[in-house]
Amino acid sequence: MIKILAAVRRKPGMTHAEFLAYIEHEHGKIARTKPLGVKRYVQNHVIDSAFGTDADIAYTQNFHRDSVTELFFDDMSGLIRTFSDPYTQQTTGPDAENFADLSQQVAQLMDEADTSADGTGPLQWKAMIFIKKNPAMTLDSFFTAWDLAHDAIAGQLPDFQHALGRHVRSKYLPEGDRVTAYFGPNVAVYEGVSSMWFANEADLAIFRQYQRALFQRLSDEGVATSSESFFVYVKEVVILDR
Repeated sequence: MIKILAAVRRKPGMTHAEFLAYIEHEHGKIARTKPLGVKRYVQNHVIDSAFGTDADIAYTQNFHRDSVTELFFDDMSGLIRTFSDPYTQQTTGPDAENFADLSQQVAQLMDEADTSADGTGPLQWKAMIFIKKNPAMTLDSFFTAWDLAHDAIAGQLPDFQHALGRHVRSKYLPEGDRVTAYFGPNVAVYEGVSSMWFANEADLAIFRQYQRALFQRLSDEGVATSSESFFVYVKEVVILDR
């Protein structure tokens, strides 16, 4: 499967709780009414997050995200059919004006790989890392360097490896740019996104060790722009699963 991943910020004048209630119960209902080619729709409601670095005050004040949307499709034809359908163009899409800050959208088409080992027990805690590629690097070089950095850091943190119950890594597909304009006029792209699941809230402290080390290494090696990379802790809400 391929997926559209979008990090959304609530519109001015709306509380975080109002935003989450609206997208789950109102926007979710609109999506379920006519899913078209969407095979799975997950909203990741943000619980906590960190953006930028200490030196990026203006950036951190203007960048927060309230939810991360994941829309899964079997193939590109199903995705294009969905976004070009009149229902999407006239009903689902325009509803975003009721909850989203359309001037500050993150959206990209991604291919995901589940790299996790077989886990046991419920995995109730999820973290998502968004990595902004250094513009000077090619996509292939970025993906290779990201793979190497993850493997090296995870190897140095056995507690992290033990706590990590599931790991999905998503990589940017440039061919999706023709549909991501649907999300607004100024769409930012994050070339790498990791989703990590843990069994216990206490495991998030171990995740934080990994995240700090990853951002530092990618920054030191000129692989990613750490000031624009970020992570969020989320609660998964499944809107549609066919």
